[in-house]
Amino acid sequence: MTSHLLSSALLLSMMLIVSARADGDAALPSSWRVREGTWSVQDGRLHAAAGFSMLLHKSAVDDVVEAAADVAYVSDQPFAAAGIAFRMSDHITGYLAGYREVEKDGDWERPVVQLYRLDADGWKLLQEAKILNGRSGVMRRLKVVCRGPNLCVYDEDMTAPVIVEYDDTYATGGIGLWKDVNGEGVFDHFAVGPAGEAPAAMRRDWSDVRGAVYVRSDAVNAVQMWEDYWDHTSVLDRELEFASLYGFNMVQAYLHWIVWDRHHDEYLRRIDDFVTRAAKRGLRVNLILWDDCGHVEPSLDFAAPIPGRHNSQMMPNPSHAIRDDRDALLARKNDFERYVTRIVVHFKDDDRIAFWQLYNEPMGLREKYRDRIGDENLNLLLGWTRRWVKQTGTKIPVTATGGGFFGTKYSDFYTYHSYSNENRILPGADGGPEHLCTETLNRPNCTLIDCLDKIAGKNNGFVVWELMIGRDNCRFPWGNPDGLAEPAKPFHGVIYPDGHPWSVDEIKALLGDERFAKLQQRLFTVEYYNGKFGERKKTSITPRIDFDLGDEHGYGSPDASAGLSTDHFSMRWTGTLRSPAAGQYTIHADSDGVIRVWIDDALIVDGSGEGPVKLTANQSHTIKVEYVHDTGAARCHLSWSGPGFDRRGLEPGPMN
Repeated sequence: MTSHLLSSALLLSMMLIVSARADGDAALPSSWRVREGTWSVQDGRLHAAAGFSMLLHKSAVDDVVEAAADVAYVSDQPFAAAGIAFRMSDHITGYLAGYREVEKDGDWERPVVQLYRLDADGWKLLQEAKILNGRSGVMRRLKVVCRGPNLCVYDEDMTAPVIVEYDDTYATGGIGLWKDVNGEGVFDHFAVGPAGEAPAAMRRDWSDVRGAVYVRSDAVNAVQMWEDYWDHTSVLDRELEFASLYGFNMVQAYLHWIVWDRHHDEYLRRIDDFVTRAAKRGLRVNLILWDDCGHVEPSLDFAAPIPGRHNSQMMPNPSHAIRDDRDALLARKNDFERYVTRIVVHFKDDDRIAFWQLYNEPMGLREKYRDRIGDENLNLLLGWTRRWVKQTGTKIPVTATGGGFFGTKYSDFYTYHSYSNENRILPGADGGPEHLCTETLNRPNCTLIDCLDKIAGKNNGFVVWELMIGRDNCRFPWGNPDGLAEPAKPFHGVIYPDGHPWSVDEIKALLGDERFAKLQQRLFTVEYYNGKFGERKKTSITPRIDFDLGDEHGYGSPDASAGLSTDHFSMRWTGTLRSPAAGQYTIHADSDGVIRVWIDDALIVDGSGEGPVKLTANQSHTIKVEYVHDTGAARCHLSWSGPGFDRRGLEPGPMN
């Protein structure tokens, strides 16, 4: 064997083991050795019996190699897997690529191609990509190409990889076949030789991303957020400010083509304004062009949230009716191209955009629908969108959700979703800083502290679902019965509309001790009561006194999970003011109920209105504010004006 070529005799011996047909069973050729498990040749095919199995060729293979085989797992159990091993040592360290069935639902299987690294600490899942039509006993062509640290895995289509990974842990080692514990493995037509051309993985460090999905707290879905955009910019400003103060540096926003279809360039103006407001607060933005989630037919009319139902008014983009009908999809192709192209061109070289999400959670259809409809519709839209984006010449990278979804093949870099804090099922965290988790957080299974430990702890960035706890109802768990009581822990979301976090400990963890200590100088302590300062339900922090709540189940309460009612509640804030100049100041208070303001124990405002106060330069002044809400929509806003500045929101701590 030369540095990059295998001898023809070696290649022939590797191919004969599984390609040549034999009468009855045959022994393994001497060029192979069993490393683990029980192997045999049956009807000219190589079989691995139940239990973990690995078969390696006796000759080591150089670091530039291409290997392919027909592979099938055979099992009526979940999580059966089989594939190609490469760069393997005798200590069973190296890489495994293969097929795995990860979910069963009756006769439906959700198969994926997976790439693992095996090291002294066990199995590390680097990437996975969902595939079509895989199932137990079905042979599929699998190919691995490795050139230095670039590892490519191909399924059926030998021209375009479904996985491209950068990993430089192992450079050389043995080549072979493997099967996981469950079920059996079947292999045929194995071949190995020098590597052909293969794409290199995009190397970009996402490890510092601390992002959040953003839907305005007073909108039932992202479509409403864009449709009535200009009427709610004050809400956008304060919520994006909350994100920045509490340690987030990115927001993830869903677009929708029906808003484009109505407004066209006016929609671009709204998106640009949103990106500008985010950037002003140090937040980069990633924009989602298509999304498979939601079951409400897309519309620019918006129903109220359904109590108890998770994300009750979310709308897919495009509608499932278009996605599932090839003729309807083709009829809209030009419209969809204009939507994608016009938006991408507008932000072509804009570094405020971190990346484009072509498609969030491209799911496809269950087997029983595929004969009638076919998943090719989904792949058409994904393929079109990648091509449209790339044709603009933008240097901003693109991605679509992998980790059990169809997006990996269409991505410049790998993104995944994880709602578990268990290491074994994080579908890409072990890939390091080139990987990004674009959805996580579902209490109590995975808290924000768990995200920092399990995802950031593996040098991945992450985006939580979601920033705000509001009208989209994501505080309720998936599958929650309609009308069920408010959960004691919000399933998704970090911050309530008045600015207090569900958990102060989560914010401390996100910021770290030093940054949190500095932030505390700019925060109020806030107490929440049912009735008029009756039963105290919660104590928290908030940057300002500035909120509007609707007269609506859940959202009308400042914190429904804490047991605060929609009506008849009260709040008390305490903090410290510090002014840089001596002189006369005015405190402005506006609310639907009774509001009182004390500074240095002197009552300044007694009810909505304003009151004067003299403050001393460079001296701390205590402030206490009480608010009592009766019924209807809640509203409370506190601002001030004084020497050298016009009226603006009142925040404790030093003036900026």
